[in-house]
Amino acid sequence: MIELSLLIVNYNSWKLCAEAVRSFHQHAPTGMTWEVVVVDNASPLRDAAAEADLERVLDQVGGRLIRHHENGGYSKGMNLAFAHASGRLILVSNPDVVFKPSCVQALADYLDVHPEAGAVAPVGYWDRGLDGLLPPNILPTIPDLLSLALADVSPRWSRRYAARRTQAALPIWLADTPVNLPMLSGCCFLMRRSTIDELGLFDERFPLYYEDTDLSMRLRRAGLEIVQVPEAKIVHLYNRSGQTDHGEAMERYWRSRRLYYRKWYGWLGGKLYDAVRWFLQTGWARRRATLSPQEHIHDLGTTDDKPVLRFPYSMQRYLVEGALDAHFFLACGIFGSGDSWTPSDSLFQGFGPTTFFWRVVDISDLRRPKLVGVYRHTLTYPTRMMQALSAGAGS
Repeated sequence: MIELSLLIVNYNSWKLCAEAVRSFHQHAPTGMTWEVVVVDNASPLRDAAAEADLERVLDQVGGRLIRHHENGGYSKGMNLAFAHASGRLILVSNPDVVFKPSCVQALADYLDVHPEAGAVAPVGYWDRGLDGLLPPNILPTIPDLLSLALADVSPRWSRRYAARRTQAALPIWLADTPVNLPMLSGCCFLMRRSTIDELGLFDERFPLYYEDTDLSMRLRRAGLEIVQVPEAKIVHLYNRSGQTDHGEAMERYWRSRRLYYRKWYGWLGGKLYDAVRWFLQTGWARRRATLSPQEHIHDLGTTDDKPVLRFPYSMQRYLVEGALDAHFFLACGIFGSGDSWTPSDSLFQGFGPTTFFWRVVDISDLRRPKLVGVYRHTLTYPTRMMQALSAGAGS
């Protein structure tokens, strides 16, 4: 009898998918039978060598590759994988995930002794050195929909909204014991087959994104907890599949977002969502959205190497939040101490040529977090990345 099934949906991520399977195999739970089922969602970008490598690693671990005839979305692909799985525990994973030692074992151990848990999730990191914590998801509500819209047009409200998200993230980021989450992330979680048989896995009407939000709502309505297990760790090389077809990914995102509000908040929720989208597309709202949400930003200029953030005083403990825009609605978290900060080599390896924003918060007193400053840094092609590429070409 198979005890655990790893399910992955691949889309244009052949190399990363093979690495995900290898990392799972390397750190598979002990004393447990398992299988791997990968569904390819009709990936249009073909790579014969990478595809062959994925098939080879699946053969080595006794897994299987199912080539779907269509890209029916993450939900449909994952449900197809589940239909071919036989484990009593179901591990859902993106292809751009790297499993760290004891990750799956810790998730399975917790789920086996806590019947109140409907799903368990690992701690997610942005980089392989486990320096940058990924942001915990916030369960979307009608008040959150309205707050986000207001934050788009009001710099003051944007800062308040970002500060509230930081306050909500800190207990999760700092937890060293299992902690309840408001919602799970579809990138990686473990559930019992019996729970899925009762509640279903993913609603296939969600073409991309919000399928995990919808599942979280069903778990919560069933009185089941969503728990983050601190001993379980993954690296999530975020959104590599979506980056290969950004326009299509965003079109599916907007459809899924509207469906979520319509499904869980009824006719009124759908109409309110439409009204908010209409409002944000008006000329006035678009002009307001161009305003900087920050009162002051320290510009570190444009370089091809690591930025160095220098603070006005030394802190016992600080939080650096990194984001791709100055709103900081979706930001990773890095902890440190002292009067300056620069990214570790592990973090920096994940950077690409773009503009990054860094928000520094003094958390020496967790009851009174204090904003220290906001910094902007534009990175050209990183020197270290060029050196690494040159070294690889010469080897």
